[in-house]
Amino acid sequence: MKKIYKEVKRENGTVTIYGSNRWKQLYYAIPEWRRGEQDQQDEPYFIHQNRRHYLSEFMAIGKHSSDWMHEFDGYANDSFFSGLFIKMDCEEDRVKVFLYIS
Repeated sequence: MKKIYKEVKRENGTVTIYGSNRWKQLYYAIPEWRRGEQDQQDEPYFIHQNRRHYLSEFMAIGKHSSDWMHEFDGYANDSFFSGLFIKMDCEEDRVKVFLYIS
């Protein structure tokens, strides 16, 4: 996923967003951190770069976020400078995944 989807110029630097703009299928399973709990339920996840990413790991992007983030539905940080954005398609149980680096 080396294709640049978008670059956002900010006063403190540029945020580069990479992505292929392709849909990834959602699957359902109980996360490892929930196993052994009394209330176990399947959660949606997708596979990106051979790793499971559960939707519960992502923060929703709300109206108080920066305007340039509103095209995405959620984000999860890898570090202070990078992470993943997702766009949801709830009707088809799928997501688009984008890497951001600032």
